[in-house]
Amino acid sequence: MPSDNFIPCTFNLYSTLHIVSIFLSYLVFLIATATAAAYLIQDALIKSKRTGVVFSRLPDLSFLDKLNYRSISLGFTLLSLAIISGFIWARNIHGTYWGVYNLRQIYSLVLWLIYAVILHARLSAKLRGRKVALLSLFAFGVLVLSLLATCR
Repeated sequence: MPSDNFIPCTFNLYSTLHIVSIFLSYLVFLIATATAAAYLIQDALIKSKRTGVVFSRLPDLSFLDKLNYRSISLGFTLLSLAIISGFIWARNIHGTYWGVYNLRQIYSLVLWLIYAVILHARLSAKLRGRKVALLSLFAFGVLVLSLLATCR
């Protein structure tokens, strides 16, 4: 039985692009989060001078840092595409690009800004390693909270 919120005539190229790009961006951000967690684990093992099975199976810190950066960059690009296609889709349906009190749109913008700050800090301030990994975990926490807050 279809949902009451489903309006078949509103699905088009922009809706498909929006849904696919938001899903892929969240998936890539999950990869960035896993990479950040692996970085922090590996960093802690190095600082405590404990090597073992976990240490030997994790990639080196520079590889994890680069993978985290690349994942955030790709996720940010996909999230940007999702927001832009969402604007166009909303304009076609509601006649406006932005719903002032729409929590999903507000959380998406906040999430986009957080990841933009991370990328800017990485590129301009040459922020690397542990700090970027912690910011990546924080950003994903905001992503999860936004999903929980907008779940209906």
